[in-house]
Amino acid sequence: RLERFVSCAYAHFLNYGLLLRERELYGFAGVDMGMIYHEALERFAEKVRESEYTWTDLPETVQEAWVEESMEEAVLSGRTAGIFEEARNRAMLERMKATIRRTVWALIVQVKKGRFVPSDFEVSFSRYDNLEAIRFTLGGEEKMRLQGRIDRVDLCETEDKVYVKIIDYKSGNTSFSLLNLYHGLQLQLVVYLNAALELMGRQNPEKKPVPAGIFYYHVKDPVIEAEEELDEEELRRKIFAELKLNGIANADPAVLGMLDTALGQSGGVNSEVIPVGLNKDGSLKKASKVLFEQDFAALSNYVNETILHLGRQMMQGEIGVSPYALAGKSSCDYCAFRSVCRFDARVPGFSYRRLAELSEEELLMRMRGEER
Repeated sequence: RLERFVSCAYAHFLNYGLLLRERELYGFAGVDMGMIYHEALERFAEKVRESEYTWTDLPETVQEAWVEESMEEAVLSGRTAGIFEEARNRAMLERMKATIRRTVWALIVQVKKGRFVPSDFEVSFSRYDNLEAIRFTLGGEEKMRLQGRIDRVDLCETEDKVYVKIIDYKSGNTSFSLLNLYHGLQLQLVVYLNAALELMGRQNPEKKPVPAGIFYYHVKDPVIEAEEELDEEELRRKIFAELKLNGIANADPAVLGMLDTALGQSGGVNSEVIPVGLNKDGSLKKASKVLFEQDFAALSNYVNETILHLGRQMMQGEIGVSPYALAGKSSCDYCAFRSVCRFDARVPGFSYRRLAELSEEELLMRMRGEER
């Protein structure tokens, strides 16, 4: 909701103030598919939690049976269950099942390649009303409490620390961007990390909670193009590479080795799990997506300041038609309310709120408070 407000205050008002909704049509949309994927993955994780198995020793036959059960349960629990009774939609259901099978396979392999253990799934903020990370005082008696659900929290514990990794499942092509975070368009992962760090600190008071990384996992079954026929092992390797986590990791070499043990063994390695690579001398490759621990703290503080600012703007009644434009995209691109506001940049008086494009170095400097 905060991200929607940043995107366009008027669209936020129509959605959450006037409660306008698109007319519901009988059919199956992308959002329905995403909800089924989330539900299936949650049900699969619950089966693992209630069993004698772990994510690293789950037999393949059991894995396949649980994927099938989880998908069937997820479909039946949704509002679109009846649509799959139609012959033309049963093929789509089979493709969705194939996607979840591929997803579970990739997630299990990713777990095996690191030292982190999946700990919690679908962690709802509403269960922890006393978390400071989700409570904000806007001024006087005005307060704001965030609601949300963390798809997955992975942990790796040492004698004196508990490392926290956040994974959010996406059925679209969302990629983590410091630029979007800076402008308030992508606050979600950092909010989740703040809440999880506080929660782990309370559950493990003798250990220091440390951010290990924040990532998106894209739920998909990628198609691999090749000029010549690939053997089964090479094909699986290429598919796995397409399912690499997208986000940002803690730059500490010890943490990188926990996220992917291959990174702790030698240089000249590109991680198959996270967007990080090492040169032969062990230094980080330029394209690696990492931050130092103090920079995660800077992101946390910056996001909290941004949330306070946005909350106060909401309370002051900001509802202006103010769509943003950034890097070739705008908040109007997929907005359902264009027929209501009639925004048209070609008409005098209408203009986009153009957000500055900055380098990652400049973004970090500003979020650290070194430059405003």
